[in-house]
Amino acid sequence: MDLATILTTIALAISFSLSHCIGMCGGFVVAYNIKLNQKSKSTQFILLLSYHLSRVLAYMILGILFGLFGSAALLSGANRGLVIFFAGVILIILAFGLFKRGKLLSYIENQKLSYLIIPLFAKFRQKNSLISFLILGFLNGLLPCGVVYYFLAVSLGSGSLINGAMIMAIFGLSTIPVMMGVGGILSALSAKFKNYLNLISFIIMLGYGIYFLYLGFMLLK
Repeated sequence: MDLATILTTIALAISFSLSHCIGMCGGFVVAYNIKLNQKSKSTQFILLLSYHLSRVLAYMILGILFGLFGSAALLSGANRGLVIFFAGVILIILAFGLFKRGKLLSYIENQKLSYLIIPLFAKFRQKNSLISFLILGFLNGLLPCGVVYYFLAVSLGSGSLINGAMIMAIFGLSTIPVMMGVGGILSALSAKFKNYLNLISFIIMLGYGIYFLYLGFMLLK
């Protein structure tokens, strides 16, 4: 994986975590912070960090699966070109969906897919053990999310299970600092600043999607 992909993934992950991720997953983290008020600061930190690291693990497993599907070992030549071209189309659709935040995003983040996961959240949220936080974090990583889908599409186009895992790991790890400090960040960020971040993210995502379209097209020739 090249340096440009790594830096782009980090930049987008931080940008999304300050805008989209805080809105979608911030409520979970705030609720856990309130619930852990009676715990020591060190215990709170360990439990919340375990939650986020488990979330990253779920992303990595998904990245491995998508990277494997797009790998050159399974798909070569024209077939690989089709996969990368398809990934480019998905990236562009997600770019517009995440930027506009309308019906398209609601369709992408179909909450019907959450119905099997939410009951498990309710079950393990009642406990304060390390195991429960690990499970909750892993379940969080499986929730429908346009941002996760975007990076999975990048993993698909990467053509490697290792690259797929690395992309998802970098994405997940880059969101942790913001999500760990979600309470203070929520109150500090203005709507104008969030809109500015969304615009930057949209431009980068759109550019990446067009690049994938071009790369896929060249492989099809």
